[in-house]
Amino acid sequence: MTVLLQTLTRTIATGLLLSLCFAIAPARADSAPQLFDSASWKTLNDSHKGRPLIVHFWGLTCGNCMVELSDWGRFAKKHPGVEIAFVNWDRRGAKPARIAQALTKAGLAGVQNYVLANGFEEKLRFAVDRDWMGELPFTRLIDGDGKATTFSGTADFKKLSQWLEAEKTRE
Repeated sequence: MTVLLQTLTRTIATGLLLSLCFAIAPARADSAPQLFDSASWKTLNDSHKGRPLIVHFWGLTCGNCMVELSDWGRFAKKHPGVEIAFVNWDRRGAKPARIAQALTKAGLAGVQNYVLANGFEEKLRFAVDRDWMGELPFTRLIDGDGKATTFSGTADFKKLSQWLEAEKTRE
């Protein structure tokens, strides 16, 4: 009877351990990050001509970025249909699985998201905005006419909502 009890105890313990592992496994976003380079930046801009676009640059290593990521998730949920692209700006070694996990946790699974394609972020940064010094978070609002407004630091979601409303009235 003791052997049977030990086997049963091990089986139950193994099942509980496996259940716990699956419960805490990293969540996956619906789409893996695309590579971000000057060509994808041009494609992103060109594909949204005539429609407003929000491009948010963030990083896993940026404390403010991680704190406000769930606010972006709530903002996206409140404004369905708004085009928002997230560009992870971590230099060298941002793992797509970690990016997907962070976006999913923030309620941003399936959003259009990018990761740096190579180590030449200075040149790419200049292509995005000549005045951007690389600070994160950094957000670029592009209106339907292609005119860009940028800001550094955490987002003011009330002002973002107002910008979107103004863009809707222009359409």
